[in-house]
Parts: sequence; C-alpha cells; structure tokens
Amino acid sequence: MKIALFAESYRPVINGAAVAVDLLADALTERGHEVAVFAPRFPGHVDGPPGRVALYRFPSYTLPVQPVYPLAIPFAPHLERAFRDCSFDVVHTQSPFTLGKLGRSWARRHGAAVVTTYHTLYVDYAHYAKGLPKPAVRAYLRALSRGYSQSCDVVAVPTAPIEQVLRGYGVTRPIRVIPTGLRLRDPAVRDPATRSRLRIPQDALVVLYAGRLAREKNLALLFEGFARVARDMPNAWLLIAGSGPEEATARRLAEQGGATGRVVLAGFQPPERMPELYAAADLFAFTSLTDTQGLVLTEAKAAGLPAVSVDAYGPGVVVRHGVDGFLTPNDPAAFAAALKLVLGDVNLRQQLRQGALRESKCFSIEATAAAFE
Repeated sequence: MKIALFAESYRPVINGAAVAVDLLADALTERGHEVAVFAPRFPGHVDGPPGRVALYRFPSYTLPVQPVYPLAIPFAPHLERAFRDCSFDVVHTQSPFTLGKLGRSWARRHGAAVVTTYHTLYVDYAHYAKGLPKPAVRAYLRALSRGYSQSCDVVAVPTAPIEQVLRGYGVTRPIRVIPTGLRLRDPAVRDPATRSRLRIPQDALVVLYAGRLAREKNLALLFEGFARVARDMPNAWLLIAGSGPEEATARRLAEQGGATGRVVLAGFQPPERMPELYAAADLFAFTSLTDTQGLVLTEAKAAGLPAVSVDAYGPGVVVRHGVDGFLTPNDPAAFAAALKLVLGDVNLRQQLRQGALRESKCFSIEATAAAFE
C-alpha cells in the first residue's frame, strides 16, 4: 500500500504523537509499504538525507506561547501536486486540526481512504485557551472530536477507555483499539555513573517521573505523595525527567513537601538518555488524569520498571494491577501507600519487574504496525 501520515507534531518535536508517527512510519516501510509523512517545517531544523520514509514539510509559523510547536500553513499547492502524483491508498491523520483536516480533504479529493488516530483527550486541555470560557471551549473540542471522527472511515485509539469516551461524544464510526508501540530492546543495565551524575546516592530507592511538567499531569499528587514517602523512608529519592510550563510550580511543590534535598529536577532528557534513567530507578510514578495511553508507562514496562499510577483512562489499562505495578485513586495517601509498598519490598519489586517485561511484549511496534495493516 501507499500510505500518507499527516502529523501536526513530528521530529525534532518530542512528544507521544510525534514518536508514534516516527515509529509507525518506519515499521510500515519494513513491512513493504510505501510511506510518506506530511508535517510542519521546524524552524532551524535541517532534515537529513532522504530515507525510506518520504518527508514533505509544510511552511509553518510559531506562536510566542508555544515556540517549540510549529503550526503548519495549509496552503501548499506543490505539496498537493506531490500528494496527487503519489496516488496514496490510505491517509492516516493524527489530529482533527489543521493538517488532519487537510489530509482528509486531499484524501477525499484524490480517492484515498482516511484513518485517524485519536491521541489526545482534547477536552481536558481546555485550560490552554487563555481568556476564553472553559465550558465553551470544552463543548467546541467535544464537537470537533465527534465531527472529525465521524468524517473518517476508521478511528484508531490507543486504549479501550478512549473508545468509550468517543462513543460518549456520539461517534458511531468503526473504532479500533491499537496501542502505540515501541521498539523493544533489552533493558539497560544500571550504571552507577548515572546516579553519580545526578548526585543521587547509590543505595537510594529512586522513584522516577518522566514527562511534561504541565497542569494536566496532576503534579501536586506526585509531590504530595512523595513527601509522605520521604517522611517515612529516609533513603527515598524522587527523580523528575522532563520540562514544561509548570516547571516553576514543580520546584515550589518540591520545596513545600519538605524533601527538597531528595528531589532532583533533571530537566528535559533526550530519548537516547532515557534508558539509563529507567535503569537508575527502582519505581516509576505516573499521576496524569488525561493520558490516552502514557507512552512513558510502556517505556517503563519495557525497561522492567514497576509502576504506580493513578487509575485513569489509558494508564488504568496499561498498568496491570498487581502484575507489573499498582493502580490507585487520585488520592495522595493511597498513592503514597502504593509507593511505599513497592519500595519497601525488594522481592515484590523483582516480581513486578518480571511482570513488566512480560507485559511489554504487547506493546511492540511490530504488533502496532500489523494491527494498522
């Protein structure tokens, strides 16, 4: 088949949707398909030489509030001519916004089927629309999600709870649950140099959080839960790998918790460094209330790292309670209790580690590509 992926976020942007597109495009080419990605140009970034996946860049612009997320200018007649000449069989869009709508329009005009993946619970991001009434924004995003999904031939979602959300919006089109896959590799071996670089004692029990520092990630629960752990376990440390708009808030929450000396905010970490951070940790913590899957949770699984997560949407089915981690309500006491349970029992951690490695096989990019195929 000839497949065109339309992505609002693509490398060098690093987020769950961008990583998902990159991995899926590579996996589909490995299965013998011709794949092209249509994405915004990233200011200052120069793409490498042409590879197996064809790459077409739209002219773009950036907003002062989000300079690392370029937005496509959807007027590009030369790109539509290239699209037409390729005679694509399928267009796979990744959002209901500018490039999602354009990809759908080109597909209908030139005879291709349309598949979309619903990566994000947009309604829960209404707080980013500054100055607008939140109920109106949420209603608009719900209607947009419903209308766009209804206009596609098939909708893919990463986990079953997101299918139920879309059904609740009134979507009646076929929906397929297809997890976002990873390239599974052997877990990294713990290197003492990693903890030394981060100034974390070698005998510490390390809780890792990886991801954006943003309001929707429910960081107050993470820091309050860890503060309760730190009071009872003097060798417990919290390692934060990530950056975002709530970084200052994260530092304030760390100070308020009374365990500032045992909280390391390491900032943004490139993907190639993440395996060593997973290996340096003893437990993964995840508090988001909005994730449709939580790619970092699957990465933690693949690294053999047990997880404690809030039981919400995607993470509620990605973490297998008692098998590779524990699920808790959105309550700091319950979250702290689960953290302490795992940190305090080395045998339990080993049992959960083996469970995580087994369960990670369900999240291979090869399985994802086969499901889309």
